Amino acid sequence: MPRDGVDARIRQVGLAKAGTELKVAAILFTYRCTISCRHCLFACGGDQPDVVMSPDRCADYLAQLHRLGRVVHIAGGEPILYWDVLAAALELASRRGLSPHFIETNCSFAAGEAVVRERFGFFKRHGVFGVLLSCDPYHQEFVPPERFLLVRRVAVEMFGAENVWAPDVSDEQVRQWAAIATDEARLAAYVRGRPPMLTGRACTELARFVNPFPIDQVPPMRGWTGQEQPRHCPAEFDAAGIWEIHIDAYDNIQTNCGVILGKADRTPVGELMSKGLQNANFVAGILSREGPYGLAEFARRWHGFDAPGQVRQKCELCYLTRRFLRPHYPQILGPAEIYQ
Repeated sequence: MPRDGVDARIRQVGLAKAGTELKVAAILFTYRCTISCRHCLFACGGDQPDVVMSPDRCADYLAQLHRLGRVVHIAGGEPILYWDVLAAALELASRRGLSPHFIETNCSFAAGEAVVRERFGFFKRHGVFGVLLSCDPYHQEFVPPERFLLVRRVAVEMFGAENVWAPDVSDEQVRQWAAIATDEARLAAYVRGRPPMLTGRACTELARFVNPFPIDQVPPMRGWTGQEQPRHCPAEFDAAGIWEIHIDAYDNIQTNCGVILGKADRTPVGELMSKGLQNANFVAGILSREGPYGLAEFARRWHGFDAPGQVRQKCELCYLTRRFLRPHYPQILGPAEIYQ
C-alpha cells in the first residue's frame, strides 16, 4: 500500500486501528531515555550513549519506511528528549512529504499543559496524525501519573481519541499502576500475570519474578499480535507478518530486538525485506528455522555456550544466547546498548 493509502486508512479508522491492521515501522531515534523501565527490551535509559539520529538521516529513513505500506512512527528511547533535533527532523520530513504518522513518548516531558500543547501543536503543523503514550507499572515507576493523564487529555483534545494510541484505562488505574511499581510483591504478581518478553533489561530485571521451566518444556508464548508462537521464530523474520521493523540511530535495521539485519545507509529496508529477512545473516536463519533452541545449540557447538537448564520463555533463552555470542558477532548482535 502506498503512503496515500496508509494516510487514508488512518483518516477512516484512526491511528491505533490502522496500525494494528497494517502493522508498524519505526525510527529508533535514540537509545537514551528519561527513564529506565524494568521491562525495556532495548535497555533504554539515561546512562546510554548520547547518540541521536540526525534530521537528514531521519528524513531519508522515513522515506524508506513509508514505502513499506505500514504506519510509521518515531520512537526511542525518548525522542522528545532531543526536542531541537526532533523538531528539525519533522520540519525537513514535512517539507518532503515524509512526516511520520505518530510520535511515541513516555510523557515525562509534560512539566505543564503549556509545553504539551506547544509540542503537540508543532506535531500537527508538521503532518503528524497523533501520538502513542506509554503507560503501565513500569513507566509509572518513573513518570508521575498526573503527567500521563495530562498528556492523554490534551492529546485527545488536539488529535481526536481515535489518533491517541494509549491504554484505555481510568485515571484511578493509572494511579494504581504507580503504586504497583513501588510494591515489590504487587509488581511480582503483575509480572507473573503478564510476563513481558524477557529481552534486554526485562531479562535481567524481571525474570526472577517468573517461574522457570526445564529448557525442553518451555510453554508456547504469545507474540506482539497475541497469536501463539511456535518454538522457532518465523514471524519475526517474515516481511509480511512481522509486527514492527526498526531503523536505529546507528543505521541498523532490526526486527528482533538486538539482531541486526542490515544497514539502511547501504541497503534500503524494502530491498532487504524483499530478499527475505531470514536470509539476512546466519543468526536470522537459525532463529527463523529453529528458534532460540537452535541458536543455543550453535553457540554450544562452536563457542562452548553452557545453556541454562531452565528458562522462563524462549525469548529469555534467545537473549542469554545472543548476549553470550555478541563478542564473536558484534556486527550481527547489536548495538551494545541492548546487551549491556
